[in-house]
Amino acid sequence: MSLRRSLLRPRLPSLGRPLSQASSIRSQSTHAPFTYRLGASSSGKGSPVAPPSDNNLFPQALLDRDDPYFTSIDKFSGEDAFFMAKIARSDRHVVFGLADGVGGWRDSGIDPGRYSHGLCRYMAQKTHRPEAESDLKPRNLLQYGYDRVMSDRSIQAGGCTACIGAIDPSGALEVANLGDSGFLILAPGKVSFMSPAQTHAFNTPYQLSKLTPRMQAQNRIFGNTGQISETPQQSDVTTHTLQHGELVIFATDGVLDNLSGMDILNIVQPIMEKRGYWAAASKEAIVKADTLRDPKNADDMSTLPSEIAYSVMRNAKIAGIDTRRDGPFAKEVHKYFPNEEYHGGKPDDIAVIVALAIQDGAPKAKL
Repeated sequence: MSLRRSLLRPRLPSLGRPLSQASSIRSQSTHAPFTYRLGASSSGKGSPVAPPSDNNLFPQALLDRDDPYFTSIDKFSGEDAFFMAKIARSDRHVVFGLADGVGGWRDSGIDPGRYSHGLCRYMAQKTHRPEAESDLKPRNLLQYGYDRVMSDRSIQAGGCTACIGAIDPSGALEVANLGDSGFLILAPGKVSFMSPAQTHAFNTPYQLSKLTPRMQAQNRIFGNTGQISETPQQSDVTTHTLQHGELVIFATDGVLDNLSGMDILNIVQPIMEKRGYWAAASKEAIVKADTLRDPKNADDMSTLPSEIAYSVMRNAKIAGIDTRRDGPFAKEVHKYFPNEEYHGGKPDDIAVIVALAIQDGAPKAKL
């Protein structure tokens, strides 16, 4: 059985598009404003499990540079790409996203990393030059990047999944997710939300695609030959209201195929407790609100998200090469192919983005 995700529409019946589990909620104007701390980590499939370094750790300080797309990661994150940006250089409005090149394109001699990195580069550029506030809405931003990649002659073909998010000062998070990359919202002691994957069938995610001229000609002559080619309009858009001390984690399937939501929470919870920002009470975990807001912790806040992202990336990488522990991908194999003797993890490229929400003060009383 090939582990490479398919770019061909399967002959199996479609599993259908999962419905979003999130309700459309916006933060009320009575809330005190939020600031956000961002960080990221990435690692290519063939890279070893390395200690933290400039090659796999991307802290908040990098967001102050002119280019919010990290071109230096091309050789470190493989077919995965990501970007992070502060709008108008404000910690109160942030936009970020990641894309995962679909490996099946390599069978056609195409490097899918060209597509995913091109998509993220165009979206990152747009965050610095929006013409209207609506340009920064995740689906619109994804549409812009998609249109630019489709017209870019240097990107001959390829495809990717994508997950794009924007958070404003009110704590309102909006996400456009297409395919099997995804995101989680973590609160002390619980996974508040985990996005469902969009798939046509096992290991065949929804994906943006650009066909070679030859493929396009074949389609004109013979009709659709089976390649999957969704558009940004088919992405799931959900909105969420963040609370003080919650973490938003975006990840490609290199993480989500190897770690469950509870696995990720069990990685993050001890880090937040050790740093004094979350605490485990007798019956429930809580946010240590004043500690998060303490100016003395400002330097720690600037590196904490990237350190969490690195820890998630590292654990996913270790799980991916573990032949004894069945992760989410192995469990999916057993579900759809009961006779398949597949065990262990699934090595893959990995990209992780972490956003920590910090409310400046206690919520104001509603009028």
